[in-house]
Amino acid sequence: MKNVSNGEKTIKSMMQYLTADTWSVDKFILYGNYNNEANLIVGNILDNYRDYFEQYLEEIDLDEKYYYQPAYFAEDYYGTPDLDFLVMYFAAIPTLFEFNVEKIKVLPKTRMTEITKLMNKYKDIVDDSYINPTEFLKSE
Repeated sequence: MKNVSNGEKTIKSMMQYLTADTWSVDKFILYGNYNNEANLIVGNILDNYRDYFEQYLEEIDLDEKYYYQPAYFAEDYYGTPDLDFLVMYFAAIPTLFEFNVEKIKVLPKTRMTEITKLMNKYKDIVDDSYINPTEFLKSE
């Protein structure tokens, strides 16, 4: 489950391989362009399936050693720090500064194949959203 860029030895080579990484929040994000002034995040594919995944979430105790370090938790739980965005998403914690609670909800490793299927199903839509974001015009 590790990303290709994790095995690189230099920042330059890591940056070159980031686009080949499988596990990235970018694989789920939809973009929009506001008045040709800014590209903004307008959606997350996971939001459409949150209710489905909620039934499988497990509540676990969060050891203090993981406080403020969701990537460290993801490394130990999923085997890669790259899934920190999923940890934060399913724990419903918006920032790492709030990742300091006694219990969190996590998606079990057994459900990761479904996450992969979602990523593959929406790959073209997500890629197109990045290249051609939906346009939103300023209303008068």
